[in-house]
Order: sequence, then C-alpha cells, then structure tokens
Amino acid sequence: MRLASVAPIIAVLPCSLGLAIRQNTAQITFIGAGDAQFTQGFPTDGSIVQITNPLSISHIASNSPGITCTFTGVDHGTTTVTGAATADVGPPQTQIQGSCHVASTPPPPLVQPDPTGSQVLITFIGAANAQFTQSFPLNGATTSIGNPLSISHIASSTDGAACTFNGIDGSNTVVSGAQTIDVGPPQTQVSGSCVRT
Repeated sequence: MRLASVAPIIAVLPCSLGLAIRQNTAQITFIGAGDAQFTQGFPTDGSIVQITNPLSISHIASNSPGITCTFTGVDHGTTTVTGAATADVGPPQTQIQGSCHVASTPPPPLVQPDPTGSQVLITFIGAANAQFTQSFPLNGATTSIGNPLSISHIASSTDGAACTFNGIDGSNTVVSGAQTIDVGPPQTQVSGSCVRT
C-alpha cells in the first residue's frame, strides 16, 4: 500500500525538476546569415558562460520576458537583449561569451578581452540600453569618437586603466578601473584618452 502512494510522487519528480531548471535558464537563439542559427541556454543568475559555436552572428533573440542578457563578440562588440526581443549584432561576428540576469538585478561586468595588450575596451551606453564599444590606446593619446549616440553611462571592465572622455556639450567623464560612470548631462562623446594606473 505504501509503495503505491509513493510511486506517483516519484513519477512526477523528474518532470518538476526539469521545469525548475528551465525556469532558471534563458534560451537564447543566435542567428547568422542565411537563417543559420543555434540555441544555447544561459543561467539567469548572471554567471558568464562561454559560447563555442563559431557561426558569425547577425541577430540574437530571447523568448524570456523579464530577463536581460549581454553578449561579447570575438571583435569586441557587445550586444544586450532585454526581455523577449531580438537585437542586431553590429557588425556581425562570432559570439564568445554571455550572461543573463533577472532584469531587477544588475549583471556582473563581462570580462572584456584586451585587443592588443596596449588598449582598453570601453562601452558607451545611451537611452533604452543602446550602446557601442570602442578601443582606446593606453598611451594617453586622444582618440576621436565618431558615434553620434547620446551617452548616459560609460563602462570599463578593465582594472589598471584610467580614461577621460569629453562630450560635445563640454562634459568631462573619468572612468578609473572596472566601473560604470554616469555622464551628466547625457550627450554625444567626441574624444577620449586612457593611461595605465
């Protein structure tokens, strides 16, 4: 009699366990040219997951409302997908890592690869999470920024570098080490320079 009442619970357990695992994982679809694509699961706890598929990616799609995911490409492009949406990757490139988190918790910074050992990669973030990245030499030289996006935040994920950025309306924003700094008031950035610290 006891075995008969335990058997249905055991039969339901694997199904419930699988549902719990899926609820804490965002399924992300990476789309390349000619509709070639692959899907990979990312935990929603913000942990960074490596992507090993070499397909050059043009679009990244998520079907997970309330989840924000950020991906880094082989050419140092950063793409963020918020909620159940599709984001363009510009320029198209193989993706190397990503992380996802519940929208109410901030993501950990992705570790950005150092392009040459003498440069730092900076992410410029505007309204509605529109963003772009640009490399700056660590020799203190002033580098022009050609993207006209109005910038609200500037982020670096590299310790040991200090950067100063100049806005079109006179803002002066300093980012030291791995941090995100607000630009006030938001404005297009026109130049920047970085040095080792």
